Amino acid sequence: MLRTTLLAVLLAITASVSFASVAFARPADDAKQDDSTADKAPSDDGKEEVEPRDSIWNTTEDPTKPYRYIGARYRHVVVPQFVLNLFADGGTLSHVPIAGLEFGSRRNHLEYIVSLSYADYATGDLMFKGADEPEDAWEIVNSDLGVIFAKMEFLYEIPLDKKSRFAFLIGGGFGIGGVVGSLYRAQAYPKQPGADPADPTQWGRCESADVPDAVYCANDNDHFGKFEEKSWANDGSKPIVFPWIALPQASFRYKPFKFLQARADVGLALSSGFYFGGSIDYIL
Repeated sequence: MLRTTLLAVLLAITASVSFASVAFARPADDAKQDDSTADKAPSDDGKEEVEPRDSIWNTTEDPTKPYRYIGARYRHVVVPQFVLNLFADGGTLSHVPIAGLEFGSRRNHLEYIVSLSYADYATGDLMFKGADEPEDAWEIVNSDLGVIFAKMEFLYEIPLDKKSRFAFLIGGGFGIGGVVGSLYRAQAYPKQPGADPADPTQWGRCESADVPDAVYCANDNDHFGKFEEKSWANDGSKPIVFPWIALPQASFRYKPFKFLQARADVGLALSSGFYFGGSIDYIL
């Protein structure tokens, strides 16, 4: 529910910004402003259209000057099952919402963005086992894990009009995240013959060695009940940090007003999966 709400709010804000840029009419006497306080740009019919420098409608940017902004962002990562199966058997298609704040700057068509965000990696019950382990090695795994990411993105801007309202950006980014929360695992036994590992409800957690199944509830580890996995710092397998490498990323920016912009992003996170999202920023 939280994931859907975050995405819906971001899309609603973007839509309202786009509507506002169409709904407000320019003052009819804009063209009468003195040239000393106006920027000139060619209109569609070849005539020059005059925009006051202090007008919210004057979105034209000087590429030699820096433009800085701050705002909110959202990413939605889709983790395909085949990515999980590079490391283990089992799992399923997963979704990871990431929300946070960003600060960016651009000059000479080069843009960098620094962000701080929280990623929700919590899951329900999933079935996992090592790729080379036998069928009686299945475990039920779930988590309330989260990752606090610090990231930096580098993008090259390709203007799509002369008034700096529309631009296409291409690039990538990297970052590192600190892992918080708990990871739980337990040896699993089939509740019925031919239980399907794709359906965790057909499996139960082993209570202790040989209970309730002597074959599946082996005495080779202490993963019983709701065992909480230790972190790397305590000789466990739960990571302490998680990398973020995004390449490529493609973005589209829309600047309806002098002080406001919206950006839509799509890309590939090599350590996670495909992602899409966007941001709303106030230009300082």
